Amino acid sequence: MYYVGIDWADQKYDVAVVDDSGTVVLSHLTIKKNRAGFEQLLDKLRGLCPDPQQIKIGIETANNLLVDFLVDLCYAVFALFPGAMKSFRKRYRPSGARDDQFDAFVIADVLRTDHACWRRVNFGSELVREIRLLARDHHDLVAAHTALNNGLRSTLKEYYPEYIQFFSDVTCATSLAFLAAYPDFERAAQLTRQQLTDFFKEQHWCHRRTLNKIDELLHREHLIVPAVLIRAKQRKALTCVKKLLVVTAALEEYNGCLQEFVDHHPDGKIFLSYPGVSYVTAARLLALFGDNRELYTAVSELQGLTGTCPVTEKSGKAFQVIYYRRACNKFYRDTMQRLAFSSLRLTPWATAYYQKHRAQGHTHSHALRCLANLHLRLLFAMWKNRTCYDENIFLAQRARHAIANQQQ
Repeated sequence: MYYVGIDWADQKYDVAVVDDSGTVVLSHLTIKKNRAGFEQLLDKLRGLCPDPQQIKIGIETANNLLVDFLVDLCYAVFALFPGAMKSFRKRYRPSGARDDQFDAFVIADVLRTDHACWRRVNFGSELVREIRLLARDHHDLVAAHTALNNGLRSTLKEYYPEYIQFFSDVTCATSLAFLAAYPDFERAAQLTRQQLTDFFKEQHWCHRRTLNKIDELLHREHLIVPAVLIRAKQRKALTCVKKLLVVTAALEEYNGCLQEFVDHHPDGKIFLSYPGVSYVTAARLLALFGDNRELYTAVSELQGLTGTCPVTEKSGKAFQVIYYRRACNKFYRDTMQRLAFSSLRLTPWATAYYQKHRAQGHTHSHALRCLANLHLRLLFAMWKNRTCYDENIFLAQRARHAIANQQQ
């Protein structure tokens, strides 16, 4: 068995190989990030052993073109947690000195001695992989939309503070159209009631109470804003409007794609049956669980990956939960937190569980994390057994569990 360590950079990779005994059989190999470099590495690996099953490869990321290249050729690739490298280096150099070639050797040797601690890269089926990639990109678009929303609101407060009161959501289509047409208070204040009504009719928008509020605000005394500030800030506001229109349209396209893919996946109906799960959340759960039932042996692995369970510390007879888990996948943490929050208005038992933790003095975020931890246990059982959610079965099992605990 050969163990390959790869330290990756933007334009090149440093490679080291050790055998079963820890002897370095290949070092000081640097390849470029192109097809020729990948073929060069492949030639070296085949020169050591033609059987891919006899080679294990470690790298600090699973999202890399070289990883895709090696996985497609049936090599076993293991993604090491980047934060672990700092402690691993001290195993070989107490001084903490480092360089790329040394890091490649450390990865290779750690993979030899501790390979049972690392998970093999498993992308799942092509459909799951595409869902995972789209779900992550959708998450990034949501973050970009939120940033633009905050930027627009901040800009409006600087030169057009009355506008914040016009619409509850300043990024809705009607609001953006109104702001594009009337980007400052002086222009908007010239509108008559009939012109205001006609504008909203063109937008197919009819909320008489909101229309009355806007009309009233436009005819009130307003703050005097310097003309130079209006000219500069309305330009920025209109720029935010253009960006928001693009991002909003992209989000709608992503939502449609995710819905289509979730409907096509056989596990989609399992996650959609769970309370609080939309198509977007179902896509994120498919990205988390995948379709390989052998990938996770226990729910505790998923709880650690998503950060729903805390880090505990035990010393002697003392046992105390003291750490909030920060070393986790932030995308999946956000998924479970959002699922926990959305379930509060749909399931009485989730609300009761949340309120119980709040009554114990826990913060809102802490109570949501505990609820997300419970949701993950239920979702894991559903996924493992290929069964949809049935609240009657869940409540019956919960009652039996409570009775058994009372008897003990």
